[in-house]
Amino acid sequence: EPGRAGKATGEDRTVEFYWVGSEARLAGTLVHRYLQRLAEAPLSLEECPVPDLIVGRWIVESGLDDDAGARILARVNDAVAAMLEDEKGRWILSGKGYTELPLQGLVEGELVSVILDRVRIDDDGNHWIIDYKTSTHEGGDLGTFLAAERTRYEPQMARYKTLYQAWSGKDAKVALYFPLLRTFLEIER
Repeated sequence: EPGRAGKATGEDRTVEFYWVGSEARLAGTLVHRYLQRLAEAPLSLEECPVPDLIVGRWIVESGLDDDAGARILARVNDAVAAMLEDEKGRWILSGKGYTELPLQGLVEGELVSVILDRVRIDDDGNHWIIDYKTSTHEGGDLGTFLAAERTRYEPQMARYKTLYQAWSGKDAKVALYFPLLRTFLEIER
């Protein structure tokens, strides 16, 4: 029963975890969509509409109930606001580059299809492949969490780099960006 205190069964925990995971995934997808819109907008970042208007519509169209929609919208708003308040976040979204760039090719003999969240070409001509991570970190040591994330995503970022180099003919630097943590994490390769 909703609101009933007591011990959850394994089945209850699975369902609860499934919905929390689903909300986090949907929020991540909507953050990516909105950041793509911001990076491609002909307006300055300051002139772009707030996520409530656009993301709220996407949530309504997804058919979620009001409570889940409100939680997702809050997470999207937090991520976008944090990125726009962060100097590195604004840098990622502005300037030359590509957003949601689909690439396909062979990596170590395997056919791979990927979508790069953002390729930012800086003023020196360096190409940066940046993958957005909308996860949060509660408690514990942030440095340890980020080191684990670097290790976890290093193979993925290496694939991205290989495919991008084959497509563009340019060597690229790779990084993760955590909007909710306002953290830019370069992956050395």
